[in-house]
Amino acid sequence: MLNRADPFPDRPGPVVVLLPAFPLDHRLWDDVAALLPAPLRPVAVDLPGLGSPASGEPSLELAVDGVLELLDELGADRAVVAGLSTGGYVAAMLAGRAPERVAALALCDTTTEVGPPDVPADRLAVADDLEQHGIGAVLDSVAEGLGPHAGPELAERVATMIRSQDPADVAWVCRALAARPDTSAAVRDLPAPVLLLFGEHDAPTPPEDRLAELRALRPDATAVVVPGSGHLTALEAPAEVAGALAALARA
Repeated sequence: MLNRADPFPDRPGPVVVLLPAFPLDHRLWDDVAALLPAPLRPVAVDLPGLGSPASGEPSLELAVDGVLELLDELGADRAVVAGLSTGGYVAAMLAGRAPERVAALALCDTTTEVGPPDVPADRLAVADDLEQHGIGAVLDSVAEGLGPHAGPELAERVATMIRSQDPADVAWVCRALAARPDTSAAVRDLPAPVLLLFGEHDAPTPPEDRLAELRALRPDATAVVVPGSGHLTALEAPAEVAGALAALARA
């Protein structure tokens, strides 16, 4: 079972599943979860290797398994599913495997294609580096993830989250990322509303490229570009992200 934060367990729902970016955990979504209005029930989830146990052959399918188990445990037939970056990969995979469980899909700062920012050969190299040198091998994610207006407090918050991860688990995630599938067809064919949200200054998944590709898949989707934000929109612009998710849930 995936570890998670469920700050409003008495809310009747809909459940909003929040999936984090690499190499972070559910805390990425703390501010957004606090801002989502009732009756929405935000549940922020740790992915295998990023706050939850990871074992066996590295695969993001284990994260999809965990989300489906979570929905069963919560008694939720369907949920709004939101994923940021790596969380977006898992959200799209879930939409492909169990579209009937996805009431609406939010893809934030992510892509459906295999390639940058998670080139398989690069991720395998990072996995080796983590095992040799520890979690410092991915601390460059702080600068890569934040936009030009993020201050030192936010940078330290991200760094603290990264330092708390187990390097062996994060290496497992890197190998899972190297094996991830293309999920374009899953997003294209999902019979539910879709939100595409990107930070204006998102360097790992620049909106001028990645948002354009996703809009070609889903011309009916709602597209939001958050002014001033980088890749980690849930941390940098939680009010804007919460507002967009609330609108998606109403749809």
